[in-house]
Amino acid sequence: MKKDKTKIEKILKNEYLIDMDKHSKELWLRAKIVMQFVTLREIRKLSQNDVAIKMNVLRQQITRFENMTNSPTISFLVRYATALNTTIDVILNGVELKGASNEGY
Repeated sequence: MKKDKTKIEKILKNEYLIDMDKHSKELWLRAKIVMQFVTLREIRKLSQNDVAIKMNVLRQQITRFENMTNSPTISFLVRYATALNTTIDVILNGVELKGASNEGY
């Protein structure tokens, strides 16, 4: 996980979000959301396997989400938040949309 967390942190540190293309902005936002989940999971002292059991999914699904190798459904995000004893709005409220706009959507 350390390697992947570093990858995500590198994306998050980008100070030039305003100059990013649409794909890069989406990647930045996705990394922010994933980090919210990972951070809260670690604060709760839960392993990926603990979350997977609570969600009734395979641990690999949690790993792929946290490594950003798949695109989760809204349902998956809601279930993950529930497994962390929180709600999706709490997760998303922690994501800052610096310089992101609805242009092109």
